Amino acid sequence: MLKNRGPYIKHIYWLTKDEEERLRDELAARDIKLKSAKGIVCTPLDEINKITSVAPDVWDDTCKRQGSWYRASDKNGLYLVISSFELEDYEDQKAAVITESDFVPPRLASQEEKNTLIQDELFKRRVPGDWLHPADLEKRIYLRWARRLGSDVKDYDFLYLSHTANHANFIKPQFFIQDSEEIVPYSIDKSAHLCSCCIELFGVLGGEYKKKLVAPCPGATIFARLEPDRYLLVEKA
Repeated sequence: MLKNRGPYIKHIYWLTKDEEERLRDELAARDIKLKSAKGIVCTPLDEINKITSVAPDVWDDTCKRQGSWYRASDKNGLYLVISSFELEDYEDQKAAVITESDFVPPRLASQEEKNTLIQDELFKRRVPGDWLHPADLEKRIYLRWARRLGSDVKDYDFLYLSHTANHANFIKPQFFIQDSEEIVPYSIDKSAHLCSCCIELFGVLGGEYKKKLVAPCPGATIFARLEPDRYLLVEKA
């Protein structure tokens, strides 16, 4: 049985522009400010941020290549709201609840298994074209972040394969645990070797599963102060 391990909690909502404006007005009437994320999607995951809205154009900013998954999904054009408290009257728009877990993966993926994941035909049909073309600057940044999180990797191709295969595992899971009669896919490598955990945390990928176990990527550990390798339990609303 999966268990959460503490007070950390985030409620995830997807709203239309009109719904987001209505929520903003309702909160203002209660002297609660709905923050607007700037430049990066993962900062609202920081425990100090009580409620934040992510406009569609934020997915086009700092992490534009990673945002291609959002733009290719049924969430495209919607506002993402991450809240530390539940929103009354928005139950229909609620997607998930995120808490910290005590999960330790039974095993991580080998290089060969990662290659198998990205060769799956369903994944090949789903992967956005923009994802396939990382810029040189981005390669250097991810290598630096991986080292910052304790990895000795020197080859960006290793990271790119890990990043890509991890997303593939939430499209057609090969790495998962059983919880009752449901499969629960999990991140296939340690935080240092991951990218764009927001895609799984917010249901852009893997939203059909009742539960997911997602390790934070380097961006989430740096910009949202999440603990590296501490898996988050995502439970579908």
